[in-house]
Amino acid sequence: MTSRLLPPPEQLPDVLPHEVVEIPAVHPLVRVHDTTGTHARGPDEPRWFGPLPDRGRFDHHPAGPPRDHRPDHGVLYAACRDPSTGTGRPLDTVLAEWVQEEHELMLRPGLRLVVLRSERPLRLLDLRTWAQRLRAGTHLSTAAHQAVQQWAHAIRRAYRALDGVLYVPSTGGESVAIALHEQGCDALAATPLLARDLRDPAMLPHVQDAALRLRLQIVLPGR
Repeated sequence: MTSRLLPPPEQLPDVLPHEVVEIPAVHPLVRVHDTTGTHARGPDEPRWFGPLPDRGRFDHHPAGPPRDHRPDHGVLYAACRDPSTGTGRPLDTVLAEWVQEEHELMLRPGLRLVVLRSERPLRLLDLRTWAQRLRAGTHLSTAAHQAVQQWAHAIRRAYRALDGVLYVPSTGGESVAIALHEQGCDALAATPLLARDLRDPAMLPHVQDAALRLRLQIVLPGR
């Protein structure tokens, strides 16, 4: 059953101090991105094209058909260990978010995992606390993407000093996920700490372990 999420209020309240979480500089951020196709991007480059109606939960691009909104509306999705506890499996989270509700992980050439770092602390709206105050609760992680995108757009408009949002994805993975806005992406170091295709022999065993935990079937095209 789809969670019911009301539209955001016309004016969002000021953020309270405990509703902002800071990701320390050099705290590893893990993401999966496609290096091929029409919208191929670099490891630290946000996706300017959006909003995507079925994949970009926190796309804050203006409403309407997906299109390129550079340089004003970009988003980059990643995962990291919880900065307050140090726990979580970021690889599981990014793979679960990549497949969404599907049960297959298609490891096509060019699908790459990167580990990024920021050059300054990232200040994020912590939806675990903020959403409770606004009575949106877990709906922001479970409701239809297009409904959540209205909130994402309102958040970006109201809290321009923040770098994005931190949330707990409904897909699993035991880590927190983040959606960085374009100003947060500007803080990322251009050279990743790690960059390997998911089907790389050095990476594949870790991907297989994560897929087993997530109950995903791995498909290797061309093999």
